[in-house]
Amino acid sequence: MKAIISFLILTSFATNKPVAPNDSFTPIKESVFITMERTPCFGKCQSYKLTIFNTGNVNYEGYTFAEKEGNYQTKLSKAQITELKQQIETINLFQLEDKYDSPITDIPSCIVIVNHKGKTKKIVDRHGGPNELKQFEKLIDFFVLTDDLKKVNK
Repeated sequence: MKAIISFLILTSFATNKPVAPNDSFTPIKESVFITMERTPCFGKCQSYKLTIFNTGNVNYEGYTFAEKEGNYQTKLSKAQITELKQQIETINLFQLEDKYDSPITDIPSCIVIVNHKGKTKKIVDRHGGPNELKQFEKLIDFFVLTDDLKKVNK
């Protein structure tokens, strides 16, 4: 016990920062924050799926006609994650309908799943979704579909 206390005192002097015995590093458990998938159509619509984790890590899978096909990864900044969280609150995402659909079968869908503050919301936006939802989808694309995507071999 004396050794631990001595170590903490020495560490405190060495770093000029007081170290309390109960200070510890707690890693953040990575969990899915947002998943967004753009589905194919009968034409040349881009289709891909991206997953944003609470840590900012992003996995991207580009499918048919996607600008980047295959598996990619990137990392969003804390500011970008904060902006996404603010937008979720601003547009009242959890109050939106679960489905915006149309009987037309050859148009793509955008499927968004958000896990925020202990709640999960899935929205299928095929046709007629509100403008604020469309803007949220575009913001996700803007943050993820950049030159920072790095190819991953799986």
